[in-house]
Amino acid sequence: MTQSFFDQMRRYDPQAIRQYYRYRPWQAIWRALTIIWLFSGFILSLKWDEWFNQVEANKLKRATQLRQLLTHLGPTYIKVGQALSTRPDLVRKDFLDELTKLQDRLPPFPTPIAFAIIERELDRSIEETYSEISPEPVAAASLGQVYRARLRSGEEVAVKVQRPNLLPVLTLDLYLLRWAASWMTPWLPLNLGHDLTLIVDEFGTKLFEEVDYLNEGRNAEKFAANFQNDPSVKVPLIYWRYSNRHVLTLEWINGYKLTDSQIGQLE
Repeated sequence: MTQSFFDQMRRYDPQAIRQYYRYRPWQAIWRALTIIWLFSGFILSLKWDEWFNQVEANKLKRATQLRQLLTHLGPTYIKVGQALSTRPDLVRKDFLDELTKLQDRLPPFPTPIAFAIIERELDRSIEETYSEISPEPVAAASLGQVYRARLRSGEEVAVKVQRPNLLPVLTLDLYLLRWAASWMTPWLPLNLGHDLTLIVDEFGTKLFEEVDYLNEGRNAEKFAANFQNDPSVKVPLIYWRYSNRHVLTLEWINGYKLTDSQIGQLE
């Protein structure tokens, strides 16, 4: 019953999620207590620094503490941290530098689990699909991690594997965030122009779009079609035969981050 509910979810549906967790209050209560406990400890640490005039001395320590806290809470809160990492107008620099690490420096999940997901989703063994594949991920993000591989047909590819049991975590967090937003809205002195729950719903909609790798592949192909006449834009090919909702196989392209300060030294 539980797995069937998540298997059938293709789009973010706050009403269906609310209905599901209405009959599982213990899950929501335990998760809420965990979140409250962790954030309370962090806020207490900030207050402690204020009380004992240690704000400047401990600012880097607190920034690291926040990043570790969000990482511990999982994909939903990592996504929140990633969003904040792009807002220097809202977040002070020491916190910003640490939150930026949430973009691509996250702990991976075990490779045996990732390979098992690939085999289950593609319905074939690793050996049947790839002539070689990296023993460890080359990058790990909030929703998945990437392996460098070579198909049996010879193409070098990036294999993106979604983290296991992702929807149960995301839906529970979105349920709690939406509940908190509905409760907090009347008390916040913010002129947002609309209900805070609409912000959570927009966030949830985008999260569900990212979780569906087929959607990501289709968007990549649309983007490629829009820029097909622009030689300065390169979009990796999608290998649909080796892709589905939880595994995405695409052309491997060497490159560098826009924030790389050593661009001139790259080949």
